[in-house]
Amino acid sequence: MARWSNEESAGNGMFLLGALAGALVGAGVALLMAPKPGAQVRQDINQGFNTVKDVAARRYREVADKATAMADKATAMYEQKTAGDRFNGGTTAPISDPYSSTPGTGGYQS
Repeated sequence: MARWSNEESAGNGMFLLGALAGALVGAGVALLMAPKPGAQVRQDINQGFNTVKDVAARRYREVADKATAMADKATAMYEQKTAGDRFNGGTTAPISDPYSSTPGTGGYQS
């Protein structure tokens, strides 16, 4: 079984980023070199930009929604943990000590 390290993960990520950048540059050069009138090339570039912008906005909303859900879940878990236990009246305050250091005020007397 193969083991992944942080260095390999970073290298794979950089490779994918480079491949994506190369694809974008290649697409831009292809658009500019295509035998189309300038107005049509500008329209194609504008449509491509709008498509990328819409996809990025959608992805941003998805990530923001997931982050909000995770934050809400973490907050609920924290509130549940700090709400106290059911044996202590729902508080986090310690139960008072039934044994007092002052004689005659409670607890066992010796």
